[in-house]
Amino acid sequence: MRISEILSSNPVTISMEVFPPKSDVKLESVRETVREISRLRPAFVSCTYGAGGGTSRYTVEIARDIKDEGVASMAHLTCISSTRDSVHDQIEKIKA
Repeated sequence: MRISEILSSNPVTISMEVFPPKSDVKLESVRETVREISRLRPAFVSCTYGAGGGTSRYTVEIARDIKDEGVASMAHLTCISSTRDSVHDQIEKIKA
């Protein structure tokens, strides 16, 4: 279900947001957080892209993890400091 559909069909929703890690070392910790949050059954969970795309490396991967837990996910996309091609590539990854 699209986020817009979730918001229009429910007058009150609870959503949560996670931040991608800055390093590989913390990725599993974020994944565990996603699993714990998902058990609370929020309407959706969003994953940030980081200011200027600084922590964007794992955004799409974490959004997929959220979806795999059975919760709607929303990946942020920041276009600052990005080329048109890189934005297009990110959109395609998010849509996959």
